[in-house]
Amino acid sequence: MMKDYNHTSGKQHILLLDQSRQSLPFLKALKKAGHSVTIVCNSVLSEGYFSIYPNKRLLWPSYIKDKNKFEEKLLDYISTHKIDIVIAVGDVSADIVARNRDEILKYSKVTVPRLEVFSLAADKGNTMMFCMENNIPCPKTFLFDQANKREIVHQIQYPVIVKPRRGNGAIGVIKFNDADEVLNHFDRMHQSFGDLIIQEYIPHHECAQFCAEAFLDNESNLKVCVVVSKPRYYPIAGGTGTTYITVDRPDIVSTIKNLLEIMKWIGAADVDLIVDTRDNIAKVVEINPRVAACIKVAFSAGINFADNHVRLANHLPIQNVKHYKLGVYLRNFVMETLWFISATKEMRANSFPKFFTFKNVVEETFSWSDPFTMLGYILGLLRKYSDMEKLKKKLHR
Repeated sequence: MMKDYNHTSGKQHILLLDQSRQSLPFLKALKKAGHSVTIVCNSVLSEGYFSIYPNKRLLWPSYIKDKNKFEEKLLDYISTHKIDIVIAVGDVSADIVARNRDEILKYSKVTVPRLEVFSLAADKGNTMMFCMENNIPCPKTFLFDQANKREIVHQIQYPVIVKPRRGNGAIGVIKFNDADEVLNHFDRMHQSFGDLIIQEYIPHHECAQFCAEAFLDNESNLKVCVVVSKPRYYPIAGGTGTTYITVDRPDIVSTIKNLLEIMKWIGAADVDLIVDTRDNIAKVVEINPRVAACIKVAFSAGINFADNHVRLANHLPIQNVKHYKLGVYLRNFVMETLWFISATKEMRANSFPKFFTFKNVVEETFSWSDPFTMLGYILGLLRKYSDMEKLKKKLHR
């Protein structure tokens, strides 16, 4: 029997738990499909709140500052309002949904895997152990704590990367060149970020970082894998991507398929990889258990991740996508400008695409059809970094 990929379950009442930039293409696609979308924000100064597409905006406590209150609000709201699907596109919101999955399912549908599977991706230590056990290309990694720190620092080749087991972006990710340097910083890092991992540093060229935007159905079959190159990031020493380009990398797709299908993943996953110059193999460095901040590049390449979430929640067939538009160029102009200011003349000259390329460029936080979101994004950044100490940490990370 031929599967009907055009059939939908009709108008859905959807609760989107994030105000961030990855919510923007979801809001547009869901509204265009005829669904009723309620977005949860912790501030009016955000791109999600400034979007024209939500049917309703809710102001709840920040799930970063007060996770328990957010959870209480969520469970109370879905038990007293008609919500067909709860969608989380952020790290913390996805974790909340995974941990409260059984309770949420009493009132609504979700698009995250069971907690035991979710935790394999949310915890970078678990991810790396899983990769090594299943022969998935990845850096050699050790779990790193007070008990074993002096033993481990002498077992690994330098330089190394030390990072938190949980977190997002490049926060807390530090490169060290020798054992003494690691030990001198260990207590401060452990106090700031909790449990850590230590792993071999992957030598790589400037444009050798990729992310894969994957989506798997309820049987853990890979249906979509959009591979994206990240040629620039800020801070320039290693931070959040500022520029993204869709590329064709069958080797990366094969790695992602093996990894996520063995893991029994369902729904969206964002996998970061670095190509190792020693063997030219793309190696998994982490899984983010949600869509990436740059997910708009996948939408622009022809993949409707919002519709895939709706289909997953309603157990409808999801189309197996082998091809997507290549060369789609997405940029975050605010972060790109900071990159340009910080970059050397040589970096600006050698970087591709060029900074002053404006033709056929998709902006991450702006579109003419939703014109106020960039303003909300900028105001949110100003609010976030109004504390000068936070700004200094961002600039000097």
